Amino acid sequence: MSYKIPTEDDLNAFRKKLKDALGEDYEVEIKKEVSDQFGIVKKTYDLVVFYRENAVCGIEYKSSLEIPSYKYLFKFGHIEKLNHIGLKYSLVYFGQDNEVLFWSKDSVGYKSFTFEDVITAIKGNQTCGKRFTPSEIVTKFFGVEEIKDCRIQQVDGLKSLFNENTLVYDEEKATMWLKTEAEDEFFKILLGQEDNKNEIKHVCRYTSLKSLFYIMKESNQVMCSITCMNDKGETSYADKYVGYGAFARSSSTIKEDNDCFILSCCKESKKDDLTMWRLYGNDGGGVCLGYKVNMSIIDNKEFFFAPVSYGIEKNNHPELNFIRLIKHWEERGWSFVFKRWYIWKHFFKSYLFKDEKEVRLLYIWTKENEEKPEWIMDSTNNIVSRICKFPFNNNRFPLTLDKAIIGPKCPEQESNVAQFNYMNEQLNLMQYSWIKPAVIPSEIMDYR
Repeated sequence: MSYKIPTEDDLNAFRKKLKDALGEDYEVEIKKEVSDQFGIVKKTYDLVVFYRENAVCGIEYKSSLEIPSYKYLFKFGHIEKLNHIGLKYSLVYFGQDNEVLFWSKDSVGYKSFTFEDVITAIKGNQTCGKRFTPSEIVTKFFGVEEIKDCRIQQVDGLKSLFNENTLVYDEEKATMWLKTEAEDEFFKILLGQEDNKNEIKHVCRYTSLKSLFYIMKESNQVMCSITCMNDKGETSYADKYVGYGAFARSSSTIKEDNDCFILSCCKESKKDDLTMWRLYGNDGGGVCLGYKVNMSIIDNKEFFFAPVSYGIEKNNHPELNFIRLIKHWEERGWSFVFKRWYIWKHFFKSYLFKDEKEVRLLYIWTKENEEKPEWIMDSTNNIVSRICKFPFNNNRFPLTLDKAIIGPKCPEQESNVAQFNYMNEQLNLMQYSWIKPAVIPSEIMDYR
């Protein structure tokens, strides 16, 4: 592999271009040796940029390469030596192609930059080029094939969230993000919460007969932490899908899972459903609970509520494809982060579960919250977990239990219906009348 060596004229011309762009506080010199503070690690660069007599950037000038694709090896080369020397920046310049590979301290490799963005980074003492405007971000994120596959009815609503009042920039970390309210709205639109608002005024939930008993006896609604979900793959599904191919649980994700509590419900259209009884209703021997939803209590601070987004087929989840594109996007040194991903990632599931039509309520606990989690040994999955209890008809809890359907295979179904209704009458928990009791039997008569 051989390079076409730059001439002295090449170096002088590039030196002048740099000096003119950087201004009077900077000097650019040719063929200078840079070393660490002990003089042990050394490297001679074609050009070196000085800021007030301090070396800040070493430049390798390559006129061109006989095999152009070889230039991309520079993206990951020489990094260890650069970190030892202590330079803040380094770049490789391909003169005939007018291409720049740029590195900043502690980066894992070189990135493609324009000359103008290199100047912006060096003069701004930052790791990125000039900011992207909101309209540029909209073009980058929404002018792609991935968005066309998403099942979103309000794409214009998503685009409008990226504006001067909602985008936050951090030049030091070269990242940008949406303000909290805008990001929450982004995910609600992506999940179709607005499109489904009429379907989620009422939801239902399948559970065991014993759960209904303890809910009524203790007058508490219980939420379990994410850790005791029956499908362990659910907690990491979205992370694995949008990641780089490797996944490991960190101490921070373990804490997040223990501070995140869930109530898994489904749309009202799935009440007294044969398949749901089999999967989640104790094979027909449990109960289907019906809830009214109070959307005014769902504040997106502690409580989060939305329908679950399912993939279409294996390795094809359009909404997560879109998220992955944004999370992996990088240009001019800039990247985009979702600050609330740790919450909203729990509203995505595999296509294998799409018949559930799940709607999830999440509760994010902090030390400032009045509820104090308790520890249990979960009887279903035999795992230590945390639970949060909310007093029945609590004015903070968004779901109000207003009916219960006793399963088609429940032992002593008729007696249990009568007993639970009498229990409810004594405790005065669910609204009822003799014409319209709170607890009723399943209408499925031929369950096998």
